[in-house]
Amino acid sequence: MLTDWLHWLTSLTPTELVTILGILLFVDGSRYAYCTASMALFDLGRWCVNWLRGARSADRYAHCPTVCVLLVGHNEGDTIEESLASVWGIYPRLELIVVDDGSTDGMAETAQRFAADHAGVLVLSRPERGGKSSALNWGLSYTRAEIVVCMDTDSRFSATAIWEIVQPFADPEVGAVSASVEAWNAFHNLCTWLQAYEYRQTIFMGRQLAERLGTLAIVSGAFGAFRRELLERLGGWDVGPGEDGDITLRIRRQGYRIAAAPQARCLTNVPTTWTRLFHQRRRWDRSVVTYECRKHLDQTFFWQRHFRWANLEVFLERWFFNIYCLFGWWAYGLWLCVLFAKDVGHLATLLYLCLLAFEFVQTLLMLSYSRTSGRDLLVSAVLPFYPLYQAFLKTADAVAIVEELLFRRSKQDNFVPAKVRDVTWHW
Repeated sequence: MLTDWLHWLTSLTPTELVTILGILLFVDGSRYAYCTASMALFDLGRWCVNWLRGARSADRYAHCPTVCVLLVGHNEGDTIEESLASVWGIYPRLELIVVDDGSTDGMAETAQRFAADHAGVLVLSRPERGGKSSALNWGLSYTRAEIVVCMDTDSRFSATAIWEIVQPFADPEVGAVSASVEAWNAFHNLCTWLQAYEYRQTIFMGRQLAERLGTLAIVSGAFGAFRRELLERLGGWDVGPGEDGDITLRIRRQGYRIAAAPQARCLTNVPTTWTRLFHQRRRWDRSVVTYECRKHLDQTFFWQRHFRWANLEVFLERWFFNIYCLFGWWAYGLWLCVLFAKDVGHLATLLYLCLLAFEFVQTLLMLSYSRTSGRDLLVSAVLPFYPLYQAFLKTADAVAIVEELLFRRSKQDNFVPAKVRDVTWHW
């Protein structure tokens, strides 16, 4: 079989090879592997120059603003105590506010027991669920801290997470900071393992790169930090789903920069079944239509007062890679199958190996930045399955975008309670 494949490969003309690998070499490769490698080479060069000059590194934790961590959840009684324990006491100027969004599993009572034994913890509870955005806004009204950190109630922070995420705020032009989110249940099964690897590549590495390019436009709802006065000026969070991406675009509109704190680590539970993962990604991926194609489209109007070229770059990138290239990827694959109808198996093998090679390079780069290289090396062992996982994600992406473009499925998303969703403007 291998001999047959090698014979087929060597029989291809250069034009046929470029036809098959073009989208990988000139689109996926340029967006990920080439840019990430360039970033790593630049950082290596800077490190060498500083070492030769004998330059001393600055104090890693020089900035120490007051911080409030908002933990918003619904029926997270099983995890809220562990989440609180992971963050309490890891930073000196810290307050914790728990918002129980209409839970029925005793979440508020569990949080109150923790608060009774730990200073600086406030528990808010309401009898009916109102949705994450309104719960965040309610918690926001109870703090005067300089920095507000959002944390999911099924997540855990590393010991230095708060210190790491507040450091970029020393720059007054930074309005929000995106941290690293990792899979807490990474090795539960193949589904969670692949998500763990994906998170390290797309969040840990991808957002570092996006920050360098000035195109970072997402602060994860599981772990992100914001200037409180800026949140209040914007009126807090709008109704979701996708409120994390929405608030980030609104902050960019104000002229602030979105920074990344890759070493600020948060571990969160990820879906454990393929069905739940598919539904989650459909909900997430609708946002490119809801926000970049509808709600915030005016950020691309050059005649508007708030127009900025950096924001236009964000929108163009999202439109090109997340819509045009997504459907182009499927069309390209079908065209190749027709073109090489007699050799589809050989074609799939070649594409798989090339995708694997690109991913292997990015894995090595990710490990070079990691402070938890042992865990990340184990996470990366799932690499052989990743090209197939990417096809699964692209399927979810395509379904989500078609649903939102044609049927506005976000209007029926139960992530937001119906009583809130029905009286909210639908983009």
